[in-house]
Amino acid sequence: MKRILILIPLVFVLSGFTWGESITKEQGDAILKELQAIRQELNQIKQSGSASRAPAKPKRPTTASVSTLGNPILGDVKAPVTIVEFTDYQCPYCQKFYSQAYKKLKKNYVDTGKLRFVLRDLPLPNHQYAKSAAISAHCAGEQNKFWEMHDALFEGGGKLSQPDILGYAKSVGLETDSFKSCLTSGGYNNDIKQDVQDAGRVGIRGTPAFVVGHTTDDLVNGTLIIGTRPFTTFQKEIDKLLH
Repeated sequence: MKRILILIPLVFVLSGFTWGESITKEQGDAILKELQAIRQELNQIKQSGSASRAPAKPKRPTTASVSTLGNPILGDVKAPVTIVEFTDYQCPYCQKFYSQAYKKLKKNYVDTGKLRFVLRDLPLPNHQYAKSAAISAHCAGEQNKFWEMHDALFEGGGKLSQPDILGYAKSVGLETDSFKSCLTSGGYNNDIKQDVQDAGRVGIRGTPAFVVGHTTDDLVNGTLIIGTRPFTTFQKEIDKLLH
């Protein structure tokens, strides 16, 4: 408002107008023209100020590079394409991916030697049973039953209490005593912590999340896909890398 009080008197002086005198049409047009210019300038200042105050929205990353070493692998280790999934067994969207896309990916690409599927854990803090479920899958892996337990956890429809997990262990044929001992050993806490840190480093905050790229000995650098997507989304990415 201070700018208006300063500029308007200047308009009248520059236009040759003094109080008590009438003005010509030309003078009036000149005053109007200058007032319009002031209004335009003020609008620009206002818009500029609003833009500077508005926080810039961070761009969602579209690519990522993540490690595969030491993580469960399904399929041929030398398959040309790799998908790395960050999952949470209690996440309903992860269950949706499992039922609507994962099974088709396994049948059409993993079982045919075209795709290597790598799983990493991202148990979300608001999911009470997510971490214990992740540990149970790794403990099953000690008896070469990781993927069987992985499937059983998702097939259970979100039932992940300790009795549920022990029931899944029995259904996939695990030796119970060593499985229970593994569950309480804390042996996989650091591995899961590393997965969570690596996910955050590449901008992954929720599950499921996927990195799809060419297979290497360790790091997979490729397209980052966030959230549940239909089978066709992964199909397009895989086929693009295969050609």
